[in-house]
Amino acid sequence: MQRQPEYFSQLDGLRAIAIILVILFHWFPEGQGINVLANGPLGVTLFFVLSGFLITRILLLSRAAVHETGIAQIYKHFLLRRVLRIFPLYYFLLFIIWQAKSIPFIPDINTDFYIYPAHYILYISNFLLEKTTNWSDLLSTLWSLAVEEQFYIFWPLVILSVPLRYMEKVIAGTILLGIISRLVLSFFGHNLGVLMPTCLDAFGLGALWAFVMIYHESPEIFLRNLKIFAAGGLAFFLFFCFTQVDSVLLTLFFRTSMAVFCLFFVAHASYRKGFKSVFGKILDNSALRYIGKISYGLYIYHMVVPSILLPLILKIVHRIFKVEIILTDAVGKTLSLALVITVASLSWFFFESPINGLKKYINLRTVRMRLNRH
Repeated sequence: MQRQPEYFSQLDGLRAIAIILVILFHWFPEGQGINVLANGPLGVTLFFVLSGFLITRILLLSRAAVHETGIAQIYKHFLLRRVLRIFPLYYFLLFIIWQAKSIPFIPDINTDFYIYPAHYILYISNFLLEKTTNWSDLLSTLWSLAVEEQFYIFWPLVILSVPLRYMEKVIAGTILLGIISRLVLSFFGHNLGVLMPTCLDAFGLGALWAFVMIYHESPEIFLRNLKIFAAGGLAFFLFFCFTQVDSVLLTLFFRTSMAVFCLFFVAHASYRKGFKSVFGKILDNSALRYIGKISYGLYIYHMVVPSILLPLILKIVHRIFKVEIILTDAVGKTLSLALVITVASLSWFFFESPINGLKKYINLRTVRMRLNRH
């Protein structure tokens, strides 16, 4: 087992790129201009690959403690840490949306949350979205958080219980399962790609790099081969974007092509000191890394701010100062961007970070540090 650093600074830069891609996709017309590329799916896939890598790495480095504390203890600690990071902001958003419907001067909110609240509360909104296909739902973006939470429930049991000699094959099988599940589910009319099994190839590719990084003697060989596969993934991604084909190939390999391409950046950014090129300097830029640090808040708020908060502020200004402000599209997006960064920043410093600090009382980090000494 190779000694690994605890923090990969360039991954924050990649998180920033991922959330920027998502915001571009949701704030600008789909299939036009900058969104001729599938920026939203690419950004979400990058988040999935990042999660697959980081979560698997944590779990692999915790395996040696299984004989001391047992799988159940490590599993519990892992889930508690995930809960502290994800649940508070998620449920805060649901609370705000639920309360907003009773405030008369807030714009009407288009969401299925009011009709099917349990799907959102139980982190299964992706099942609802698969059924309704209602992408106009203000909270439709929460499908990816539901997928991640569902992945977090079963994946630790796999990584902590499978014998190490079989681990690489199990991870490879997980990648293949993601591709096959899309094909099988498409036969039953479930082809949105928002159900958790259909995303397993993205998570699995990130997990594969975590295994290679920790246990392979020469990760450089994997990285060299990855360049070839990433080039192929980029080619397929661009082909799918510009040809607009709707075929079994799209169902099978669109997400995989993005995931392989994203893996190239995740792997190189997390190996040794990351990218050493100009791109590495961009990823290490303090402003971009800050955006990455608050990316969860940006993801949570980026649909709410332009749809609810900005119109609400304009109505308050009109009511108090009797001034009606009509914004152009460009000004509206600029103000929305400034607002969403401000809200996400306040959320990080005064809400998320204090709660996140409670992780120090959950002993998973101590286990990792002890393992690194072996």
